Amino acid sequence: MKYHHHAISLASSIKDDLPKLATGISCLVLSVGLVSTAQADWPDSPIEIVVPFDAGGSADRMARGLAEHMSPRLGVPVSIINRPGGAGALGATYFQQQVANGQTLLVMQASPYLASAIEIGGAPVKWEDFQLLSAQWNDYGIVAVHNDSPYQDLESLVEAMREPGEVSSGIIVGNGGHLQTLVMMDALDIEHDNVRFVTYSGGAPLRSALAGNQIDFEILAAEAALSISDEVRALAVVNDQPSDNWDAPLFNDVMTSLGSDALPLIGGNVTGLMAHASLQEEYPERYQRLMLAYQNTLESDEFQTWATQAGIGADWVSPEESQALVDEAYRVVQQYAPLLQ
Repeated sequence: MKYHHHAISLASSIKDDLPKLATGISCLVLSVGLVSTAQADWPDSPIEIVVPFDAGGSADRMARGLAEHMSPRLGVPVSIINRPGGAGALGATYFQQQVANGQTLLVMQASPYLASAIEIGGAPVKWEDFQLLSAQWNDYGIVAVHNDSPYQDLESLVEAMREPGEVSSGIIVGNGGHLQTLVMMDALDIEHDNVRFVTYSGGAPLRSALAGNQIDFEILAAEAALSISDEVRALAVVNDQPSDNWDAPLFNDVMTSLGSDALPLIGGNVTGLMAHASLQEEYPERYQRLMLAYQNTLESDEFQTWATQAGIGADWVSPEESQALVDEAYRVVQQYAPLLQ
C-alpha cells in the first residue's frame, strides 16, 4: 500500500505539471520555428558586392551580371560598390572590414590579384579569410608573340631567353603572366635578368603593347587576348587542355620536352564570387542559401546567354575545387613575392 500511495502521488504530481510541461514544449517548438523562419527569410535587406577596381573592367562586368541575375533568386536588391586602388588591395581590405554575415560579398581575380595584393601589395588581410565560392571564370594563359615575331615556337623563344637582353616581355608586376614567366625561367635555369621586363598599369595597355609589336612576348589571359587575336599568335597554351581559340601546344608538354617537370599553371586569371571564409561555419543556413542562388544563376539559360554575349566566364565549380585551384597559385605568389617587393 505504501508503494501504491507513492505511485498515486507521482501520478498526481505529473498530472499537475502537465500544463506547465505542455507550455514549455510549446514555447520550445515556437522558438525553433521562429529561428527557422528567420533563417528562411534571409536575406531581408539589400546585399552588396564589392569590386576592388574601377567600373567597366572584367571583374566589374561580372559583378553587375551576377547582381542582375542573382537578385530575383535572393529576393532582395544586389548593388555594386567599386573600391579601386592598390591593384585590388583597398577593396579587398574594405571587404574584410565588413561584418561577415553574408550581406557583403566580393568579386575579383583571386588569382593572381588578391594573392598579389596580400603578398606583394601588403594588404592588411589574410588569404585564409577569403573563400572563393566558384572558379566561375578560369581564363587560362597563353604564351603569345606578335605575328611578325621571329619566334615560331616556344622552344626558339626559350633559346633566345638564354641570351641576356635578347628579348623583352610585357608584364603587370606580380600578375599571373609575370609569375609564370619567372617559374618557367627558374625551371630552365635562366637568369631573371636575362629578360627585359616592361611594366604596364593594366590589361588594356599590356595587350596594346603586344599588338603593337613593342615587346617580344607576353604570357597573358587567353580569352582577354581574343581582342588582339588578329595581331598576335600563341606559342603555347598555359592550361591542362587544348584551347578552342588558340592553335598551340600545351605549355607543360613543351616544358617536359625541354627537360623540366610539369609546372604550376598560373598564367591566367581565376575570377568569381567570394565570401568571408567564416560565413559557412557561423551562418550555415545563409551560406547554403547563397550557394544555391549562385549555382542556380550560373547554370540558368538566361545567365549563360548573357555571359556569352558579355564575354564573361560562367562555369559552376565546387567551392572545394575552386579554393584548391587558387591556393596553388597563392603558394607560387608567396614564393616569388620577396623578389617583387
